[in-house]
Amino acid sequence: MEAELAALVVLARVPGIGLRTVRRLVDRHGGASQALMAVRRAAPDDLRALREGGRTPPARRGRAPGPAGESAARSLLREARAKGIRVAGYTDCGEAAYPAGLRDLPDPPPVLFKRGPGIPDSGRTLAVVGTRAASSYGLRTAYALGKELGRWGWTVVSGMARGIDAAAHAGALDAGGGTIGVLGTGVDREYPAENRDLYRRMQSHGLLLSEFEPGAPPTRSAFPRRNRVIAALARGVIVVEAGGKSGALNTADHALDLGREVLAVPGRIDDPGAAGCLRLLRQGAGLVAGVRDVFDALDWLCLETPPGPEDGSASPVDGSAGDRRLLGALSRGPRSPDELAVGLEMPVTKVLGGLGRLELEGWVERRPGGNFAAVRRRGGR
Repeated sequence: MEAELAALVVLARVPGIGLRTVRRLVDRHGGASQALMAVRRAAPDDLRALREGGRTPPARRGRAPGPAGESAARSLLREARAKGIRVAGYTDCGEAAYPAGLRDLPDPPPVLFKRGPGIPDSGRTLAVVGTRAASSYGLRTAYALGKELGRWGWTVVSGMARGIDAAAHAGALDAGGGTIGVLGTGVDREYPAENRDLYRRMQSHGLLLSEFEPGAPPTRSAFPRRNRVIAALARGVIVVEAGGKSGALNTADHALDLGREVLAVPGRIDDPGAAGCLRLLRQGAGLVAGVRDVFDALDWLCLETPPGPEDGSASPVDGSAGDRRLLGALSRGPRSPDELAVGLEMPVTKVLGGLGRLELEGWVERRPGGNFAAVRRRGGR
């Protein structure tokens, strides 16, 4: 199977033919190794005929890869595995399983690179996406949805970006649920830098995926390509907060093309940051005001209550230092998550995670306007 995986890597690297053509070649010839032989037999000018429409400019026409290409591909695979990266191939080769949902794409990634112990579950996976420039309302909502979905046993998939993506991942992790981060870089790059802690949590408890080779830097074209993978992995896409030009709308478009459910969280009608969600709702997207709306839209019956936090959980006084700092700040008066993040110099995702734990344990409560306040308890604060 190593030769088959290397052949997929080589085909993905051939300039000018595109991923749609790679899929067509592999399907037509019954495997990547056979497809690669067909490409090698083709004359240079004939490679254009392997593409739909033959529209590639002459300067970008692919040239048949030689043996050196396979040697380089095998070297790439060895280096990836040395870094603890698992590899999955479109033709079910490699040491990791290729997600079934990606086969619905016209241009599925020939190869996927994976880090983390998580396993994709096509039956119970939902995408939670939105803007990087998220409001405190958007961050709270994304975190709460991620956490509730995780408690109900659903896997949350998102793009590991700052803002909504990071909050949704953090919520799922804090619930002990599954979560998948689809990267627009190599799977070994901790990007963006502010999500470094989240990346490491995902590597230990979730799953990181990328179609880009290890070491690949972020590029403008990579993130729209990543969005189609997010949509294909999920049964539906929830857009939490998005402006009129947000990349999250691109993910929703891919979901519609794939026949997935598209849902949106309503925002204020005078908020430019909610314009994308409001447009989706006008176009017929399902409205999400809580996790039950999501399950209703998917016709998923939840007849049991989700597992709650374990009994006897430690109090904040004995818990993490971050939770104690949050409770200390709130004892001086109500604060919003953004104010806590700035005042304590903590990432917003950590603030939201700590507030979620403290709220579940009865140490803090939500107030109108999105603020949190410490709860006065007998014999304590």
